[in-house]
Amino acid sequence: MDQPALSSDSVLETLLKTNRPPTDQETAIIRESMAPTNAKLKVVESRISDTMAHIQALKSQVKQAETKLQRLREEEAAILETFADHRRVLSPFRNLPDDVLLEICSACVEGEIPTLSFNVTPLPYTLAQISSGMRHIVLETPSIWASVNIRTNLSSIGVREFSTDIQTYSILAAKAIEWIERAGGMSLTVYMQDPGFPYSSLQDAERVDPSCILFDALLRYSARWEMMQFESNCVDSPSAPLLRIAALTAADVPLLKSFSLRFHYGAAQFRNSILLAIPTLKRFKLVSDWNEFYYAVNVVISDFTVNWAVLTSITLHTNFYYVNSVVAIAAMLRQTKCLVFCDITVFPEVEGLDPATEINLPCLEVLRVAENMSGSPSIFDLINAPALAVLKIPKSFNKRSSLSNFLKRTPNIQELSFSHSNTEESLTDISELLCHCPSLSAISLQAREWPNVEQPFDANRFLRAFVDDGGAAVICPHLQYFELAGKITFSLQTLRQFLQAKHRAIIPPPNGLFPWKCVVIDISGITEPETHQQMLDLVSQQQADGTLYSCMLKE
Repeated sequence: MDQPALSSDSVLETLLKTNRPPTDQETAIIRESMAPTNAKLKVVESRISDTMAHIQALKSQVKQAETKLQRLREEEAAILETFADHRRVLSPFRNLPDDVLLEICSACVEGEIPTLSFNVTPLPYTLAQISSGMRHIVLETPSIWASVNIRTNLSSIGVREFSTDIQTYSILAAKAIEWIERAGGMSLTVYMQDPGFPYSSLQDAERVDPSCILFDALLRYSARWEMMQFESNCVDSPSAPLLRIAALTAADVPLLKSFSLRFHYGAAQFRNSILLAIPTLKRFKLVSDWNEFYYAVNVVISDFTVNWAVLTSITLHTNFYYVNSVVAIAAMLRQTKCLVFCDITVFPEVEGLDPATEINLPCLEVLRVAENMSGSPSIFDLINAPALAVLKIPKSFNKRSSLSNFLKRTPNIQELSFSHSNTEESLTDISELLCHCPSLSAISLQAREWPNVEQPFDANRFLRAFVDDGGAAVICPHLQYFELAGKITFSLQTLRQFLQAKHRAIIPPPNGLFPWKCVVIDISGITEPETHQQMLDLVSQQQADGTLYSCMLKE
């Protein structure tokens, strides 16, 4: 009878129990049972080998992809850089010729004198940051640096300590020297400001006014000053720079043509100053609060040592009636021979003085007068200016008869500026005065500030006087620029007639009215919403039709 086949498990169990070596038969049985496992291991090993080979292939592909990606990124960066260069080349600004860029820079600095201060980036430096081409033009163009406004108000940046002042002024002086050196040998326009600190009154004799550091730097170039403005805020004693400016002579400033002076204290220093009498000086401006009450009675503007006969421009604004009274102003104006521009403030005359002599100003073209008058004679009673073209009166004028007679003697005025008193009667007075201005082409009427103006006043009659077709009733037929401010009221029909009666045309219409070029009217007094909107719509329609060149209703 056959014996049952032994299994590998039973053989292993017997060997473990008997603890003996396996027989050949038992060894064969064990090997036979392990054969499938070895085959499986070989399969697994083969699969692992294949997987590792695949991973290596993937790593190689990844490396190739990363290398290609890096090359693509480098190519992209190069293309973008080239594209940016092309964009810069094609930029309209970069395509502008150098002479155009120069004109742009010059226009920027001519509009307002560039400021050099402690905490301000000057305009030329801002322009120089736009592009390399603009920077080259700015830094290499002397005319851009020929004007400078040096502001030294230390309190605006919190500088108080004396040692800091010295250091700050030294830095500003170095900047000013660098600035002026860029102007080459050109003549200079220099605006200077005192710090306003009372260093001159300090007891410590070793302490020096730090502003002198800056002034010393600027004084090196005084031979090239053509226009100069000096402003002092000292109120108790003249500053050291003010005293030194008052002591300048023709040898110090041989090119000086224009001198502007603003101060509170120090008038006596200029009463006999040689600076104001130099032969090259043509324009003189004096603006002062005139804080020297006890001495001001002895300082009269006509007594200043000024070569009035050669001046072409005079501006005098002071707040003390002795200084620029009618007699003082008249005495000064009678000494002029070439005056073209005059801007003055006039106060009532001292009792007992008579300014009756006529003032002849044959070359005068622009006159601005702020009169603080009551019953005194008006400066307009004395002036004879047949060539006058521009007249500005910033304050409401009380002596209408004096102004009326003046306008009769001056029929060629083309530009006129008044201040009215926020009443219909004031506009009526102005319309009567305008009857003497047949050549007037521009008028500006500003409202005098009254704190209690509540109700608007009627301006219908005034507006219609400029366009009424009644022939002789039309005032200022050549008028083309019109501005009216104030709390006024008028009807929609008046506005329509005012705008449409003077249509835009090359040749004036048969009624002799010149067309409007610019109209500005205040409608803040029109409180009815519907009328207010209808007026705005009327102007929009007129402009859309081309009837009006420029019109604005101020709200």
